[in-house]
Amino acid sequence: MTVHTLEDLRPHIPAWDRLAWDASQKIPTLSPAWVDAFLRHRLKKGERWFCSFAYASDELVGVLPTIVVPHPVLGERWPLLHTPFDNETTPSCDILLAPEEAGAALQALLAEAERQAPNHIGLDLKAVRQGSPAWRALQSGSDGYVVHRGRRSMYSFLDVQGDFDTYLGNFSHMGRNLRRFRKKLERLGAVSVEIRKESTADENLLLEFLALEASGWKGRNGTAILNDHNLVDFYTTVARNFAMRGHLEWHAIRVNNRLVAAQMAVQCGATLILLKYAFDEDFADCRPGTLLTEVTLREAFSRSDLDEVNPMSDFDAHRLWHMSSDEYIDIHLVRRSAFPVLLQLPRTLYHEYVRPRIPEAVKVVYRKLKHPGDHKPRRAAEAAQLRQADQETELR
Repeated sequence: MTVHTLEDLRPHIPAWDRLAWDASQKIPTLSPAWVDAFLRHRLKKGERWFCSFAYASDELVGVLPTIVVPHPVLGERWPLLHTPFDNETTPSCDILLAPEEAGAALQALLAEAERQAPNHIGLDLKAVRQGSPAWRALQSGSDGYVVHRGRRSMYSFLDVQGDFDTYLGNFSHMGRNLRRFRKKLERLGAVSVEIRKESTADENLLLEFLALEASGWKGRNGTAILNDHNLVDFYTTVARNFAMRGHLEWHAIRVNNRLVAAQMAVQCGATLILLKYAFDEDFADCRPGTLLTEVTLREAFSRSDLDEVNPMSDFDAHRLWHMSSDEYIDIHLVRRSAFPVLLQLPRTLYHEYVRPRIPEAVKVVYRKLKHPGDHKPRRAAEAAQLRQADQETELR
């Protein structure tokens, strides 16, 4: 079954929710809560969508939300298809398949994609996690498509089964540093920790969180969520959708009721996904981000309904917490006919063979040129110096 409107998605959502909750990938982007927000707020000009559902009798066994993008040269006659993803909000999204019916469901969904967009060149799946049923379904080939592996990403995760203090004991100095940071923060005022989940978590904390994020380096660079009204609408819808299901969480630290660090998270099955976090740079010497991570991990280790924390990203700070990494690979399904294969191969070959061989030094220079400006958070001392300079300027 294929639908083309948000209203027509509704009858499928309960079964879709259950299938996404049990998915082995354990990521929120497969869920209707996320896809609904994406379809409402993240489509670009000229794009359209359809969403196909594969049923075995009355059981939902596969979901494929598909974005239809006109080819940059050939236009709508030869479109490109991809699952809902973009670089700003959705780092991973593959086909949602029931493991026991993965092969048959995949073939049915791909056949439906061909009916909906007969001349499409190919279908791209962004960052398919190792262990996804899609990998097993594609091992035996895919009728009408050539399968190419693209960009490889390594995203961090942490197994939170066990005892937090035992886990922390594996670090040489982390426990001592955390105590020192907490004491520094406590000297600045009354410190309180908030963990909102289930019925106590909703989108009401979002505006305060967005203001906190915009107060730092992202605000100075113009990359804060508040700088883009579509992003504000997207995360508002994400927060509302997951809150309605009881799967939204907020973790926060306050000093004298002032928000100094906060994190937005959602639960997917037995995994807690860390979506966004921000901290007040005026308190940077107290490492509020590190203290917030401790709050989040200590809470996760204490819960019997969680076995993994996943930030869906890869940062140096994750190594400080001894996080492991899992592999996510882009999949390009290219139509077998010669014409689209010739059009699509240069892009897939670039990601497979050229990009991995670009020297890291060249990538660093490119990133600096692409995103000039102040990328790093200010330390508290730097912020105080700037405030003092501003006051002196006003006096003069």
